[in-house]
Amino acid sequence: MLGRSAPGTRRASGPVPVIADDGQKYIASTEDANYSSEMPQVFEQDGFKFAFYSNDHRPIHIHVRKGDGEAIFNVEDVVELRESYGMKVRELTRAQELAEENRTVIIEKWHEHLN
Repeated sequence: MLGRSAPGTRRASGPVPVIADDGQKYIASTEDANYSSEMPQVFEQDGFKFAFYSNDHRPIHIHVRKGDGEAIFNVEDVVELRESYGMKVRELTRAQELAEENRTVIIEKWHEHLN
């Protein structure tokens, strides 16, 4: 899947519109890139931060940030890129590799925090 955009994938630099869980649109900014208690960090490696929101929804997925970029990977059945913003293909490839290597940990932490 990497090397080309997944269906529904958008790439942008700078602030981007995001649809929140409640259906409201807001503009994501670099301030949103800071993890907080609402976004428990699962692990960090090679400059990539893997986390999810405390009130996140299924399917099981992980938010990955590096610099100003973010990607979301579904991990429930297989690791699959769902969307990305401002990440280079090389970064997406490495993020997916790390998500695949740590898929079991991601799923365990999801159940720990969200169940």
